[in-house]
Amino acid sequence: MLDTIRKFMRSLTIILMTMCVAPGASAQVVLTDADIANAYRTTTYRSRLSCHDPSVVLDDVTYPNSPRFYVFGSHLGRGYTFVSSNYRNWSSFKAGEESSSKTNSLFGDVYGNLVNYADAYGHHAVRTVLNYEGIEETFGDYVDGSDFDAHGWQYRGFSVRGNQWAPDVIYNRSMKKWCMYMSLNGDRWCSSIVCLTSSSPQGPWVYQGPVVFSGFQGLSAHNAYAASNDWKYTDLHIATGVTSLPARYNRGGSWGSYWPNCIDPCVFYDEDGVLWMTYGSWSGGIWMLKLNEENGLRDYTYTYRATGANENTTSDPYFGKKIAGGWYVSGEGSYVKKIGSYYFLFMSYGGLGSADGYQMRVFRSQYPGGPYVDPYGTSAIYNSYQMNYGPSAKTNRGMLLMGGYKWDLMPSAEISQGHNSAFTDLAGRDFVAYHTRFSDAGEWPEWHEVRIHQLFLNEDGWVMAAPFEFSGQTVTNDDIASVESIAESEVAGDYQFIRHQYNQNYAVKAYKTPDNVRLTSDYRIMNASGQDIGTWQKGVASDFVTLVISGVTYKGVLVRQVMDYSNINSLCICAVSSSSGSLNIGQNNFTYQQQIWLSKADYKAAIKYTKDNLNMPAANGATVKSNLTLPTKGYLGTDVAWSSSDESVMTSNGVVRGSGSVTLTCSIRKDGYEYNRSISLNVAGATGIRNVTGDAAIESQHTSKGAGGRWNGKTYDLRGREVGENYRGIVIKNGRKVKSEK
Repeated sequence: MLDTIRKFMRSLTIILMTMCVAPGASAQVVLTDADIANAYRTTTYRSRLSCHDPSVVLDDVTYPNSPRFYVFGSHLGRGYTFVSSNYRNWSSFKAGEESSSKTNSLFGDVYGNLVNYADAYGHHAVRTVLNYEGIEETFGDYVDGSDFDAHGWQYRGFSVRGNQWAPDVIYNRSMKKWCMYMSLNGDRWCSSIVCLTSSSPQGPWVYQGPVVFSGFQGLSAHNAYAASNDWKYTDLHIATGVTSLPARYNRGGSWGSYWPNCIDPCVFYDEDGVLWMTYGSWSGGIWMLKLNEENGLRDYTYTYRATGANENTTSDPYFGKKIAGGWYVSGEGSYVKKIGSYYFLFMSYGGLGSADGYQMRVFRSQYPGGPYVDPYGTSAIYNSYQMNYGPSAKTNRGMLLMGGYKWDLMPSAEISQGHNSAFTDLAGRDFVAYHTRFSDAGEWPEWHEVRIHQLFLNEDGWVMAAPFEFSGQTVTNDDIASVESIAESEVAGDYQFIRHQYNQNYAVKAYKTPDNVRLTSDYRIMNASGQDIGTWQKGVASDFVTLVISGVTYKGVLVRQVMDYSNINSLCICAVSSSSGSLNIGQNNFTYQQQIWLSKADYKAAIKYTKDNLNMPAANGATVKSNLTLPTKGYLGTDVAWSSSDESVMTSNGVVRGSGSVTLTCSIRKDGYEYNRSISLNVAGATGIRNVTGDAAIESQHTSKGAGGRWNGKTYDLRGREVGENYRGIVIKNGRKVKSEK
């Protein structure tokens, strides 16, 4: 009933306002310098933690009274922070990977001694497991009882340094220990994922045993094993019972079209308390295995049937269940997190370099093992090769979480965002953590940084990233759905609008900049030219919002944030077109499952920032002799307009029309407020001639008289005043400067 009444009142309001007010008309409240003094300050961001492929984990076990948040990344990037810092300022601990010392090492051996990282993967602590039949078996017995040497498994010549990729850390409830799952990468798919445990996230971490291997097909030599029969030095026999290498794994150079590269683990508990791991990369896709909570390793008693054929295999006795990718399409860094009613699968498409197109894509499922689909209902699993990112993409599968973008306050664009994790803090807020690169910088190691944005759910249950970094807001998804913390009357105003784009030209580091839009009090959306482009509607007893823009419906939320690189407060909207839009591939064309951001900055701060950053054409009191270029670009959603005190001297567009004194006034407007800044100028050197035309054209329009055929048109002095024929000096006649001697 309340919703019906509210809709009626909205309709009545629209009718009345349409009758009484001209579109776009509004009275402006004039602000003074005192009104906008100290309206904002800017901050520096390019000092965040550099941690590639960041995975964030909460430690409220070791520090129950002051929980820490740890981040771990490739190449042993790491740090910790507290909620009080808004997950921004990270402190480091222990030496970096580059250190040859073991006195401050992250790693220990099975005997409790600290060891250098390079020596951490040779001997493991777990010796016996239950095999695929549930029978106890000793690791390594099938060959010679030796350890599974993860460094030894790397492709020959590969070192540990630089190849410890994308660790994921979780607290194992059964073991009451922290478990780190780390991939040790090698060329030709000679990679493995291992489990290490510790009593503290700060280590020392002890190698427990392998979880999964790739690249075993008898063709590639390893650091410690010959190519022939290399499968025997994996756990293939324990998982499946085979006594010889099945032909299905002998794929030569096409291994990656069929099977995964065992990198990028993500470990999570489902709602039933079952421990799972997703892993994989471009290659044969993203796969999933059930883990044994008792020892942190693979649960070999949980078996998988071989289903599908060739590249379309969706289940395998050794690699487990395929949940995404395949056919060598791009897609890596999988991360599964339950938010609301769904398990969300995050992946990164494209390459990780600043000019390689990294983009976070999202799928969801009601179940941890899938099927995972995007808003259009397309499966995360491919059944043929398709280019799936960049301007040459043939498919835009997966909801785009964000693309390259640059708000006005940012010194450069943030691009190539990816390899994310997701976490929930003790207050029930959900977040995405990822690394970003920058449009004005290179690659390693300093030019990528951790960013953390809050995640919100819209009415359709789809996840969205907030427009700006988290800065301490307390709102949760439950609050959004059940509490109206933002009044409808606050929504109208001038916003900046970013629509994240599929098919960006990553090779030139493309990014989106904001456009200005206005949300009116009669529920219209207007572009910067004042054209109606849609409508908006706020939810009842909630902070949900629905926008229809150019025929596409976006459902999202209203949230308050602080704008990046400043202390400026902003009312923000993040929304996604999860049930409508265009499916046509191409830049600006694909709008079906697209995220948008809107930001309404505090009007005083926006006006002051624009005032401070306008490049004024001349100093007050200056003398000018030619046309001026007047700046008309506003910032943070402001509109800039100019007026002239005397259009006959200089127009409001800066065009010289005559000589004399003139005052130009710049008006900066936002949300019904206006600040005026004037400059007084002396315009000199102008002429009364409007158009200089060639002799032939002029002669064809006028007649000559007298024996000398003298020109009978007007003559001007250099100040533009008309003079007679007896005037002596330099004059302008027939569009030219000449010397008159008569």
